[in-house]
Amino acid sequence: ESFTTHNLSTNWLFNSTSCLVRWFLRKYPGHAGCSPTETEHFEDSIVIGSCVAVADYSPATPDELQLNQGDVVEIQGLLLRGVEVFIGKHTSTEHTGFVHRAHVKPLNATPLDKHLVFLTEEEKASLAQVNPCASDPSDSSLLERLFSSDISSVYRLDRLDETDFMYIRSRPKHDHKVLSSARQSLMSERSEGTTIYQSSPYPSISSPRLSFYHAHNSLPREGEHLCFTLGDTFRELDEFQEDPPLFPEEGSWDREDSEPNAPTLTLLNQERFQEDFLPLYDLQCSFLWVTFRDKTEDELPGHLESVREYAKRTGMHWAHRRACFVLGRLCARKLKFSQARVYYEEALSIRVNGFADVPLLVALFTNLTAIYLKQRMNDKLPQSLEKASALILCLPCHTFMSSDEAELLKLLLRRSVVLGDKHLEARACYLISSLFLLLRKTDDALPFVERLQFLSATLSTTEGGPIAPLDLNWLLSWLYHRKYMPYLALASLSLDSRQDHSLEEGFLRIELFIRNSVRQNPCWKDETSLLPAQIVVYMQQALAIAEQGADLKTQRDLCLGLASVYQQYGALDKAVCCAQQAVETGIHLNEEDGFEASVLLGWLLVLTDQAERAQSILQPLLTSLQSTDSPTQQGVIHNLLALSLRHQRRIREAGWHLHSALDISRGSGNQRNQALALANLGCLALDVGASLVAERFLVRSLCLFLDLQESPTDEEHVQTYLWLGRSYKDRGKSQDIRACYEMGLLIALHAKNLHSQLVVAKLLSRLYADMLLYAQSIVYYEHCVSVSRELKDKKLEGECLEKLSSFYLSLNTEKSSRKSLDYTKQSLRISIDLGKREEESETWLQVGRIYYLIQEDELADMYLQAAVKTAQRMNDPRFALSIYEEAGDVYFKGQRNRMAAAHFYRDGSLAFARSIKDTHSEFRVLSKMTELLMSQGEQEEALQYAKLAVEIAGQTGVCGNERAAYHRLATVYYSQQQHEMAENYYVKSLSLGPPVLQHPMEARYYAKVYSRLGNLTLHELKDAHDAVGYFQLALAAALEDHSDPKTLYIVYMKLAEIHGNHMPNDQLCQVYRDKAQSLIRVLADMDSSGADPQVLNAADRRSNQNRETWLDAHMGNTERCGVTPAPGPHMTHTTPEDYSLKGHCPAESDCPHVDVSGSETDTVVSQSLSESNLSGSFDTAKEHISDSSSTTDTYQNPTDGKDSEFDSDLSMPSQICTNHTGDITGAMGNRDTDPDVQDEESTPTRESVTESGGQKQAESRNSDTSVSEDSEEKEVYL
Repeated sequence: ESFTTHNLSTNWLFNSTSCLVRWFLRKYPGHAGCSPTETEHFEDSIVIGSCVAVADYSPATPDELQLNQGDVVEIQGLLLRGVEVFIGKHTSTEHTGFVHRAHVKPLNATPLDKHLVFLTEEEKASLAQVNPCASDPSDSSLLERLFSSDISSVYRLDRLDETDFMYIRSRPKHDHKVLSSARQSLMSERSEGTTIYQSSPYPSISSPRLSFYHAHNSLPREGEHLCFTLGDTFRELDEFQEDPPLFPEEGSWDREDSEPNAPTLTLLNQERFQEDFLPLYDLQCSFLWVTFRDKTEDELPGHLESVREYAKRTGMHWAHRRACFVLGRLCARKLKFSQARVYYEEALSIRVNGFADVPLLVALFTNLTAIYLKQRMNDKLPQSLEKASALILCLPCHTFMSSDEAELLKLLLRRSVVLGDKHLEARACYLISSLFLLLRKTDDALPFVERLQFLSATLSTTEGGPIAPLDLNWLLSWLYHRKYMPYLALASLSLDSRQDHSLEEGFLRIELFIRNSVRQNPCWKDETSLLPAQIVVYMQQALAIAEQGADLKTQRDLCLGLASVYQQYGALDKAVCCAQQAVETGIHLNEEDGFEASVLLGWLLVLTDQAERAQSILQPLLTSLQSTDSPTQQGVIHNLLALSLRHQRRIREAGWHLHSALDISRGSGNQRNQALALANLGCLALDVGASLVAERFLVRSLCLFLDLQESPTDEEHVQTYLWLGRSYKDRGKSQDIRACYEMGLLIALHAKNLHSQLVVAKLLSRLYADMLLYAQSIVYYEHCVSVSRELKDKKLEGECLEKLSSFYLSLNTEKSSRKSLDYTKQSLRISIDLGKREEESETWLQVGRIYYLIQEDELADMYLQAAVKTAQRMNDPRFALSIYEEAGDVYFKGQRNRMAAAHFYRDGSLAFARSIKDTHSEFRVLSKMTELLMSQGEQEEALQYAKLAVEIAGQTGVCGNERAAYHRLATVYYSQQQHEMAENYYVKSLSLGPPVLQHPMEARYYAKVYSRLGNLTLHELKDAHDAVGYFQLALAAALEDHSDPKTLYIVYMKLAEIHGNHMPNDQLCQVYRDKAQSLIRVLADMDSSGADPQVLNAADRRSNQNRETWLDAHMGNTERCGVTPAPGPHMTHTTPEDYSLKGHCPAESDCPHVDVSGSETDTVVSQSLSESNLSGSFDTAKEHISDSSSTTDTYQNPTDGKDSEFDSDLSMPSQICTNHTGDITGAMGNRDTDPDVQDEESTPTRESVTESGGQKQAESRNSDTSVSEDSEEKEVYL
């Protein structure tokens, strides 16, 4: 998974530049000490090479070079454009000194290489060798826990299915596996890590000073360990006292006649730098116990003053200079800064070639400048600061002489910020952070290392390439770890892009990751929890480094560790690959090391259903163990062989191997393995359906587990209880099942095993849901949420919250709906945190649905708008189309503010459907827009959308779409009283019907349409002859629909009316009246049943025989009267299993039928029933709004009741429906497929559904027929 702290660190480091600059300028105020020059000869910020003098210059001090115009000067170290002075070497005179940048121009000056930017090669190499964890004590138990395994000594439990534990962590408490010797040596070397200051082979004037620093810096640094060998322990005491002081004191300092050739004066008077001088200059003032260890700190100034006086009197300039410097350091050490300044100034006034001893010159200028800064001597500070800056910044591999150098560097950093010189800023940050790290001030170093990392990334010229000169995320992760900032530590560790880590650093990265992960989530410290999955990345990096060497044992251990982590998270295929690699590596090691890897590989192959391959690996192992005295290992192989044989359905052989494993464990007295073998026998019995036998084995296993309370067997114990519960399930003992599951949960709670609690709580929730005890189910899922929070598993927490939300919503009360809303919002926050835009958009949509359900429309609209805006940011037009459409469906399927859906359909779904040329979606949205506008009385606009739907329907290639579009267009024309156009398109719709009826219920559609056509031609077009034809076709269709005698009755009465009034024929009129009269009893039974469901059942039973009688009679009478079906579909009785009374067509049908449950011929009873079904209760509202809570897959459209459901049934295709799962959130998981594709191929109707047993009832109506026509039909019925 995407790691959340990755983005946190990136944003924090790279977007807070201005904040860091403001922080620095505010915390470290002062003068930048710079003024822009009028002419700038150098274009690059940092250059190397040579330059030429542009003017004559006579030096004011002896440490500067004298220049004549045209003299060539070789740059010593670096030349920085932000520093006025650099160090140069005159090519003619070979003299070295300070040179003012304004006096020269580039000759052969080049910038540093692109991979260096602002560091030299030596500085980059030194920085790369920093071991930030050198001073930290290693926690080897963490790595030991990671790599330990008991696969070769403890049996493994089988798995019956996915509900069983995927991974049971074995945690032996007293038999820890010892780490390999190679890894132990790696861990022990941590205390010998290098520091940021390394000796450098750089051929410059500064290089000689470094090697001595490491040789004579005898003080142990903080956190380092003193090591003594065995020889050191027994060495004679006088052996340590043989070494004389570096500068022996001869007791002659106070005598005026002391010999001028004394060894001390001779050494101090050396003209060139000697490594023995470094204790005089270093940061720790180590000359106090190295050079002058025979004198106390109080006695030493007197002796040094004598040396100074003698050297001054005798003209020993170098001894004079060095004595003044040491005296100045002693005075500064006692905070006597004025006296120290006098000594330093005296030392600098001595005319010697200062660059002959560069470390002394650096120490003099840095210490003197620091005093000027402390005493605010602004008249002397600028010149001294420039030269000190050149010595610190321009000479590579600078060795720090004083902690006060940080103050000088901060002034230079301030100057770089003012000038906008990022190269100078980067070099200043590098030196400041180096000094603070040397002083162990990690908190002070952190902001400068952060800034240095930002500048490195900014100045790297290769876009997309590695950070130059060096990626410091490895150092940052350690600094964040020391500051107890685990999120940033892990983020920096994940961003580390260096490829030059050693194997030791590879293990340190693993340890650093584990330690900060434990800080994030303390439960990971508990051995019952799984290791964080991201550890795989660092283990793979360590393995890649180990594979470059010859340490096969470390490679094998890393492979086994990777296989274990992969197994924990269910990535069994990858675990098998790692185990296979461990086996191949173990071949070159001893037999014992190879055995463990082979056993693990066999177990993983069993888990991945590769039983034959597992057997081929395990069988030779068992054969090889026959001649050895290793009964426990034999039992392990027997157990695994039994599991592989069970997967091959070789039950008898599996039972034999399990019995052998049980006997071995009994013989060795291993109670835990006995319990595991018995549990596996119970699992084997369950697999073959022998639940009673399984119960006996499992109960015996549980008895043994009860005696192992001190052993870490809780997951195995819990799994055995789950199997026992399954054995009761096969025999229908629901209470015993619940008792077993709850006992398993109690054990997990007692052991504080969060993983086990999660597994059992989900099973208990499912069990109570099956028992319809939803309140108890909610309790256990709330526990799952709390466990996922303890595990810090955001993804799991989001899934549990969605499930819990659906449970509360299914309770169907306003209070539970608000509770569901709260959990959905929590899930939304998690989706936002994880950056999962698709889930975020769907959750915004779900919150909007629930707000609409609880009648808070303003909030509903706000969340729906947020859903579509989130979808738009994904740049996925199909997903955005679906979100827009579902947002519109919230209003379209509701009872309030239905016109709000038009914005989502017209401006969103329709536009996206056209942009991606999705004709099916475009047709679906046009159909919804037509229906919506019709229901709101916008007839003219509805007509335009209906015409567009007809055009698009032909492009979809689905016959049912075209048929529905024509019918819908006819209905719009009918509502506008354009009867000729209505008749034309009704007939066009009928002509597109299937040639053969798929079910008798399809006849109802034809009966309704032909009845409407008959009424239309009779009353509006005044054509009785055509009306008779239409009603005869309606009669033929009604006779096919045996379940709807009401329609048949109306058709008979209409035909009787026509033959009685419009086309007089007394004989036919009487025949039709007689047939209608014979249906009165059946209709009476149906009317009485409409008021009470119990009466309906009784009426159905009473009328079954009557229905058969009148159907036979009327079929015969029709034939005798010569009434034959007119041209139309041949009515064939076929009853596919997937056909439903709700108007849905079989999936394979291209031309679905339409169930029109009520035309203008509907009865008063049916109208009153429809009105009663459209109540405004909260339950009904929920059924209308919730996609997932509806099981009828129909659209419910409340209207004013002017007309019957005929037009609405024919005008709205059922593709509006979505796939439902029984709860609102269920619809969110099914958006990978178009929820309306199947509906497009089904009948374009709205249905009237009445479900027995107190289920939801809904019936839609439309206002497209006149009141007079409705009244006339009621009169016909009466």
